[in-house]
Amino acid sequence: MAASGSRLAAAKAAQGRRQRDFPEAWLKKFTRAELEASEAEAGKWRKMTRAAAQHAWKGYKDTAWGSDEVQPVTGGPGRTWADCGLQILDALDTLWLMGLEREFEDGARWVEESLAFDHVAQTMSVFEMTIRAVGGLNAAHSLSGRPIFLQKAEELAARMLPAFTRHPGYPTKSVDLKHRARGPRSEHTTVADAGTLQLEFRYVSQQTGNQTYARAADRSMRAVEAAGMGKPLIPSELDVNGLLPSAIPWSSITVGPPADSFYEYLLKVYLQTGKTEPEWKDAWISAMEQMLKQLTIKSDAGLMFVTGIASGILEKQVSTLSCFVGGMLMYGSRQLRPEEVDPEWAVAAELITESCYQTYHREPSHLGPETFFVIQNGIEGQNLEASNSAYILRPETAESIFYMFYYTGDPKYRRMAGEIIEAIDRNCKTRFGFSAVEDVTMASPYKTGSMETFFMAETLKYLYLTFVPSPQEVLDLDEFVLNTEAHPIRIVRP
Repeated sequence: MAASGSRLAAAKAAQGRRQRDFPEAWLKKFTRAELEASEAEAGKWRKMTRAAAQHAWKGYKDTAWGSDEVQPVTGGPGRTWADCGLQILDALDTLWLMGLEREFEDGARWVEESLAFDHVAQTMSVFEMTIRAVGGLNAAHSLSGRPIFLQKAEELAARMLPAFTRHPGYPTKSVDLKHRARGPRSEHTTVADAGTLQLEFRYVSQQTGNQTYARAADRSMRAVEAAGMGKPLIPSELDVNGLLPSAIPWSSITVGPPADSFYEYLLKVYLQTGKTEPEWKDAWISAMEQMLKQLTIKSDAGLMFVTGIASGILEKQVSTLSCFVGGMLMYGSRQLRPEEVDPEWAVAAELITESCYQTYHREPSHLGPETFFVIQNGIEGQNLEASNSAYILRPETAESIFYMFYYTGDPKYRRMAGEIIEAIDRNCKTRFGFSAVEDVTMASPYKTGSMETFFMAETLKYLYLTFVPSPQEVLDLDEFVLNTEAHPIRIVRP
């Protein structure tokens, strides 16, 4: 416990301490004076983001402790998932990285004394419980080294294994944790549901030595690949009723939802295993090549987004979920060997990130819509139109801004992130947390009264890491891979 406490204290000290030397890549493009000015400007946003995490945590602890969510407007428990304190599991690593020692210890104590997965006799999403709960516990273990987090992660993974006992290799979409039973057979699953499990289950196997979990997730990932029949981009819906893996041929082709995190994990599984399994990296490179050729759309003003193909036609409606792609491309361009990198990745990463930021900047609330249309051949300046104008505290644009800043040091990304946290604080803050809003096209949108756990797990984490003096010192991306819920999982070296 003492060693873990000292590491938390070190993280707390690092987040407020200036690193004497900026990264070499930053200094190639910006003067020391420019970088120091950016650091000073970001100070107020860093404090605002940290205060937001404290405020959300306090509202949850005071009125919904041990529940899965808090109702941010009225207080009290929100939606029930597995009645397993999901907000705690999803927030622990954010608290650690922010140096919020008291809050982290409160959560860690609850995990040790109260966490159980047999409270609710209903089925839960395998995908969501994997990325949020198993991922959150893995991250808490990766950062703190405390055995209790790994013990609980393995217990949960073991309860989820029955979902994997079926042909053609994909798990059922849901699982009954209380009775350790797979969910009902469904006619299809999605590429993301079946292909976003490896990081979490492999980490449990890596740390416990029990390869059962890794084998289950690997089988599912390989079944997704097999369903693509050798094509880099796989139809987004998968048939689960056959003996062999196959895709629904008329489903959309996309790197956004419902396929997004599968492509993210192709790259990240390769990196988390110490770059020892090149098949995943090769599949990712091929997918990115085809994505840039087939799945991008530009507005008249040159904004670029990633969309999908449905019935052979490029869709003009874009989901904010696809805004993670900018960060993924930049991450890949800096983590792979130079001879493997397409120079277009970094170019596209910058343009996609800027474009996604514009979906926030152009709205009166400065919050981004859930979905929007890209207008071509329209009136000058009218390049985007919200189709679902809700904002549910999503992180994807902040995610790409973080990766762009981490690798470039460009002060403009801190200013983008600063605008977003100010808009969240102004429009979403409530007595007991932060609320989703109904319509970002309004200057003062109506609060709908829900706070997803990913707000603390992802949105606040990405924003905070963009504002710290040295994100590399707080979270070294050469030592950790972030899962799709922004949970850092330690890289295993060969």
